[in-house]
Amino acid sequence: MRRAAEEQAAKKAAEREARRPVCVGCGVKFTDDRWKAAKAYPKPGPRWHPTLCDGCEDQAVEAASRAEHERQEQNQVVPEQKAGGWFSRLRT
Repeated sequence: MRRAAEEQAAKKAAEREARRPVCVGCGVKFTDDRWKAAKAYPKPGPRWHPTLCDGCEDQAVEAASRAEHERQEQNQVVPEQKAGGWFSRLRT
């Protein structure tokens, strides 16, 4: 009877491990904490990637921040300097 209970517990543990999600970035199985967090907050956002492990999520957030920073730098308008001096006054 004890052996049957141990086999059933082992079977449940194997089934649980088979359901454990894996990171879509690197294929590593989620930790228990990461799995609970992914279940608790199922809606992805700009800084939340429930399908990635902690390491891959950090890389994705860093890449998104870097891309946003570069995009902001490109969108900054540098004011043009007007030509000064006598010649510019003669043109107007």
